[in-house]
Amino acid sequence: MPLTNESRPRTVVPVVPRRFVLLGGVAAAAACALPQQGPDSAAVEAGAEALDFLLVNVDVKVARSLGLPRRNALTALQSAAAAEPSNAVGHGDVLHVRVLEAGAGGLFAIGQGGAGGTDFPGVVVDRAGRISLPYVGEIEVFGDTPNEIQRKIVERLAGKAIEPQALVSITQSENNRATVAGDVGAPGVYRLSLRGDRLSQAIAASGGSRFPAHETRVSVVRGGRSGSAFLSEILLKPANDIRVQRDDLIVLTHEPPRYTLTGSVSRPGTYALATADYSVLEAVSAAGGLLDARADATGVFLFRYESAERLRAIGRADLAPYPQTARGIPTVFRFDMRDPATQFLAQSFLLADKDALYVANAESVQLGKLIGLFNLGLTLGERLDGLAN
Repeated sequence: MPLTNESRPRTVVPVVPRRFVLLGGVAAAAACALPQQGPDSAAVEAGAEALDFLLVNVDVKVARSLGLPRRNALTALQSAAAAEPSNAVGHGDVLHVRVLEAGAGGLFAIGQGGAGGTDFPGVVVDRAGRISLPYVGEIEVFGDTPNEIQRKIVERLAGKAIEPQALVSITQSENNRATVAGDVGAPGVYRLSLRGDRLSQAIAASGGSRFPAHETRVSVVRGGRSGSAFLSEILLKPANDIRVQRDDLIVLTHEPPRYTLTGSVSRPGTYALATADYSVLEAVSAAGGLLDARADATGVFLFRYESAERLRAIGRADLAPYPQTARGIPTVFRFDMRDPATQFLAQSFLLADKDALYVANAESVQLGKLIGLFNLGLTLGERLDGLAN
């Protein structure tokens, strides 16, 4: 018997409340990564496992070895040959020459008993690099030291004077000088003394920096080479206070060192280092500290490029797999601020220019976001069901 529409079995479709449809959508969305401002601690650890960077947990040994950041050095500009100041004569230099004779009645014998010597003050080295003296004539002196000039004078007087001797000194040097420029009180030419002036002396004689030492970069151009360091690094590290050489160009510029602080802190942003010795703890405190409701106290990270030599000092010999860049090996230092001892380590671990600090979110923050999405879905579903009824 054929089935009619009245006798055909009906398929019953259950009615699903809209709130559950929304909850299903929320659950699907939750399966994807929830939005967040930066990586959590697990993501940082995953990056380290993938050898994208080296992760170092800060302890006493690490703080002692790497807590003082790398400093710029000018020592490469100070070669052994240039360690002492040059007293070679140049164009425009003014000399004092004294010629002596051993016996009476000689060419230069002036004084009691017809013995003694003659002084020639204010002898100027001309453009051709020569000087002229009576009975000596013109002699080439450019590039010579006073001792070498003395020898040339004595050689010229041989057979003319009685056992001649000569004493030569530089009374004014127009050639032995450097230039100090930039953010100094009195930029200009700095005349070098034969005692061997230091970089700090040249800067001080030029009026000093117009800005704090840790915000002043000193660049030295010497021949075809150059180097730079902050003025604080020159004053605090004697090896950087190199001798100034002839024709050096010394330029001071205002370049405040900066660091960035992001993540779960009250006031993230870019900050200037307040002092030359500014610690991780001071930086976090300056930004209002960790946010109690959001921050992962075990996930305070410092991102920095470190040299392989410094990393080996803490026992890390496994550095070959990590990226090798001109600035060093990308390294992330982790501070566990839940440990009271870490508070002391964070006080002694100093920041450097271009460091990046990041405070990760706690895992509970993501859970809170997920719960918030479910609550939103329930609320909207109930409203839609109410409209439908």
